[in-house]
Amino acid sequence: MHARQTRAFRVARLAAAPKRTPETDRSLGILLAGIAGSLNVGGFLLLSQYTSHMTGHLSNIAGSLVFTNLMMLLDSLAAIGGFVTGAAVSAAMIAWGQTRSARLCYALPLGVQGALLAALPLMTALPDRAEHRMAIVIVCFVMGLQNATITRISGARIRTSHATGLITDMGIEIGRSLYHAAKPRAEVPYDGGKLWLYVQLVAAFIVGGVLGAIGHGMIGWAFAMPPGLMLITLAVWSPRHRTAFRGGKAVA
Repeated sequence: MHARQTRAFRVARLAAAPKRTPETDRSLGILLAGIAGSLNVGGFLLLSQYTSHMTGHLSNIAGSLVFTNLMMLLDSLAAIGGFVTGAAVSAAMIAWGQTRSARLCYALPLGVQGALLAALPLMTALPDRAEHRMAIVIVCFVMGLQNATITRISGARIRTSHATGLITDMGIEIGRSLYHAAKPRAEVPYDGGKLWLYVQLVAAFIVGGVLGAIGHGMIGWAFAMPPGLMLITLAVWSPRHRTAFRGGKAVA
């Protein structure tokens, strides 16, 4: 038990380190999926919309143009603009970090995400309409920033801010595994490790959503502070440690 705890501690310590292993990618992905689930449910409770659902916002734009609903149009444009800007900022920060200071390349976007989450409660000081619009932009910016960061870190194997792709990939691996079980001689490739990863990410999103529904429902945006401070800690802590590799696993 102690060895398992020590190993988990090492992986957590290297979550934002510049050198990656599948284990550190998995751990960071699960953490971010939980945060995304919490923030997405919080956005629905406090803003009446899912803040990572860009497909829905594109549909809202089309509908608002037909039915001339200006407020819906502005909200959806703000959401998509925030998400795209967050993804672009993440890519720019990672590129800057890789070319100038590799030890910070992944810590920078995680730290910015954490700072924005921790600062979300400050929006309650704004007038209601300004708070609503600003919250949409900031939360969607965080979602885009997070999704682009984990996509770059994992080589596009992991996405966390929305589950449609995860569930699709899960279904693909389930289908392959079932076909392999029925016809093992057909040599249809499947990856049980990928399937387990997708199951963990979806489960983390759901658990995060449950906690977000409870926490955001009770104390509003203040519930975003603990995960924000957690990400800031990882961003400051992880790059300070070097990663060694033994048997494909991270060792500090």
